[in-house]
Amino acid sequence: MYLERDEDLQNFLRDNGFDSIDLRSDLELNCSVPDILEFPNLFRKKSIFNLVFCGVTCLYLFIFLAIVCDDYLVTSMERLSYALRMTYDIAGATFMAASTSAPELFVNFVGTFVTEGDIGVGTIVGSSVFNILAICAVCGLCTGVTSKLDWWPITRDIAWYLISIVVLCVVLLDSLVTVYESVILCVGYILYMICLLFDIKIQRLFREVDHEAERITENPMDREEEPLKSFKDHVLTPPEGGCCAWVWWIIKYPSLLVLALTVPSVRTIYLLTMIVSVVWISVVSYILTWFLTVVGYNIGIPDSIMGLTILAAGTSVPEAVSSYIVTKKGYGAMAVCNAVGSNTFDIFICLGLPWLLKHLILRRSVEINSSGLAITSAMLLITGILLFVSFLVTKWTMGKLVGFICLIAYLIFLVISCALEIYLLKPTCDIESAEYEYLAKNK
Repeated sequence: MYLERDEDLQNFLRDNGFDSIDLRSDLELNCSVPDILEFPNLFRKKSIFNLVFCGVTCLYLFIFLAIVCDDYLVTSMERLSYALRMTYDIAGATFMAASTSAPELFVNFVGTFVTEGDIGVGTIVGSSVFNILAICAVCGLCTGVTSKLDWWPITRDIAWYLISIVVLCVVLLDSLVTVYESVILCVGYILYMICLLFDIKIQRLFREVDHEAERITENPMDREEEPLKSFKDHVLTPPEGGCCAWVWWIIKYPSLLVLALTVPSVRTIYLLTMIVSVVWISVVSYILTWFLTVVGYNIGIPDSIMGLTILAAGTSVPEAVSSYIVTKKGYGAMAVCNAVGSNTFDIFICLGLPWLLKHLILRRSVEINSSGLAITSAMLLITGILLFVSFLVTKWTMGKLVGFICLIAYLIFLVISCALEIYLLKPTCDIESAEYEYLAKNK
């Protein structure tokens, strides 16, 4: 039988039992494989129902995440930080940064062990710019609060963030992650923790510091303004205000009820509150990322542009919400250290730990399919330096000027990155067509 085209050969082989094998590698395809194949085999058909359902669900999940962060995660962080007598900046760079980075850690575990693709590293690299620029823009422009920041914690955390970027660029240079490189990433975060542990002693080498003045001294359990809520407060307290307040309360009440029934009150075992909150944030953020991918797929937005814009924002919702909340409370340093510390945690732990476990369990190296990720990671250096310069210009003040600088820089980054992606982009494979339907069967 004569097969005239490559497509005919593909169809012939699939018809004869080879449909479970990816007959052509991604490098040989003349189109890019859509990211929707990295998620469960649901909502893969383009339809108005999938678009509307996933879009509306995403909007409600944003509300859900905001409630988790506001009522449970941030308040449990406050109780933990008070119990340990930590400073605001250390609390933001450690516990809050690690907690809000749970979605990225969860996604990279899936990308490393399940899909074995670049979804984990791509998500982390893509959300880093949002964490640095967009979150600072939100805190500076939308909170209405002007905070005078201490130069030391900002300088310390940005320096470690830049170190982590350099290490990541070296690791991704050959598109192959060895066991030694995974260990280096994990050890990098251990060194960062040691630096924070001896932060007061290191500061004294450069300046005089009153460390007692920077510690969290207010017991969250005793405060009268914004008191910690009990189960009854969450479920049975009606809203104060008119019709709009009641409508908003009715909309978010299902989330309030589910969280009140599944998450212990922060007034009881706050450590358990923190752990369960992190679990909720991880699960909801993964669903949010999945559904946003479905929305982009149905609209026809390329995956790379979705990753730079909507998906980056989606996975960074916990960082954005928690930073906004603590900035409103007057803890500007805690917000900035949370945003920067989250990126450092993402690179060292969210990438390094799953890669190391894969080496130890499966005894093989991790391959990075996209060679452009090393270049993209190098671009993150610019964002860190830009944030540091903006604080230098404003004399370490978190306000509208820093917000405008970060917002303009973020918009410029998006325009340039999206333009480059459009210029260099291959068309997305139509997985519903006969030619490329085998891609969906293999996932």
